[in-house]
Amino acid sequence: MENNYGFIHTKFYRAMEWIWRFAYLNLLWLAFSLVGFVIFGLFPATAALFAVVRKWLIGDPDVSVFKTFFETYKKDFIKANGLGYLLLPVGYILLFNFQYIGEANGIEHTILSIGWVMSALLFITVAVFLFPVYVHYELPFFRNFKVALLLALSSPLTIASLILSVLLAYTLFYLVPGLIPVFLTSVFGWLFMWNATHAFRRLEQKKDQLDNGEYQSIITKGKQLKEKVRSALR
Repeated sequence: MENNYGFIHTKFYRAMEWIWRFAYLNLLWLAFSLVGFVIFGLFPATAALFAVVRKWLIGDPDVSVFKTFFETYKKDFIKANGLGYLLLPVGYILLFNFQYIGEANGIEHTILSIGWVMSALLFITVAVFLFPVYVHYELPFFRNFKVALLLALSSPLTIASLILSVLLAYTLFYLVPGLIPVFLTSVFGWLFMWNATHAFRRLEQKKDQLDNGEYQSIITKGKQLKEKVRSALR
């Protein structure tokens, strides 16, 4: 009985610890966004949040939250703002085009609507992956966009998982709105980073397969089979 009590007590303590960590991280994101007057603080605080969550997910759950957050915020202040403010014009263009679509009629409206929805989905997924890519890899500035776009186009399972997890989180916050100011950003940041981390691993596995020549071997066998078929048909 005492052993069961100790086990329950330990699990309860760990659960409370993680709840506190998420609430603390959310508080840091809010505070440092305000430190930069939101305009200059929002994107560095977002990069810092993802940096902390990445540490949790790659097996360093006891990392100093404040130290990691503050160091990332300070080190990446300019670059994080650059990433964020390069995304904003694209979002503005999509919003402007959406207003224009409302004035179109008939087949033009249908074609423009389909194109806009596809563009908006691609933009959203790139935006979701951009900061996880930035804190996970040390890439040249513009290559962060390229890798985020590659992940958005090559990870349908990750996209499906992301949509499902976001819907579940949205339902939770809708049912318990009191959780929004305490956990909203940290929970969504964890969901985005968790899905992105799995996409990174799959991408790295594919790269390893290419480096090991597995795909080249498949291509070679395919060419050989094609030649055999041609020979048989002559």
